[in-house]
Amino acid sequence: MHCGLYVCLHRSEARTSLQARKKVYQYLCDEGFTPQRRFGGYADYFSVSGRGDANLTLLRLRHQNPRKFAQFWRQLDETFSPKKKVAIFRKTYPDFAGEIPVGRSDEVAFGYPDDAQIMDEALFEELKRGFSEEITYACHGDTPNVIFTDDPDDSFVWPKTAAAAAEFWVVAIHYHE
Repeated sequence: MHCGLYVCLHRSEARTSLQARKKVYQYLCDEGFTPQRRFGGYADYFSVSGRGDANLTLLRLRHQNPRKFAQFWRQLDETFSPKKKVAIFRKTYPDFAGEIPVGRSDEVAFGYPDDAQIMDEALFEELKRGFSEEITYACHGDTPNVIFTDDPDDSFVWPKTAAAAAEFWVVAIHYHE
């Protein structure tokens, strides 16, 4: 089953998106979520990204206009063609500025720049219900699974506001369990 995970890293640990993506990748490897072992850890493989989609950007679009996003997602779900996905996106969001968040290559090492973003109000609102110490095998549409790179035995305080959450990078991970 293909699943998604969001990993939050304190901003003091990385200055750039690339640094955040690399740190989270290494963190998951160090914690046994390793891509090198076929049956080790939680997954048989994982990557920084959203399996061809920029999940964080898509969360932002859903937050801005849930109804429009739901219609877009229903159409997107009906095709596997990256070119068709891009066409559906352009038709639905003609004024979107930036790299199209669907139909991307999965072959990019450490994902794309928008696969790690500083958590703001939109991301906090979309992700807060999924804050957890555990991996829950969340698929798209499920409650998101959001972990932090803290030590579960320390005195970590979960962010309760968007302002507190802005102290963290959030990195999108795709994995197969």
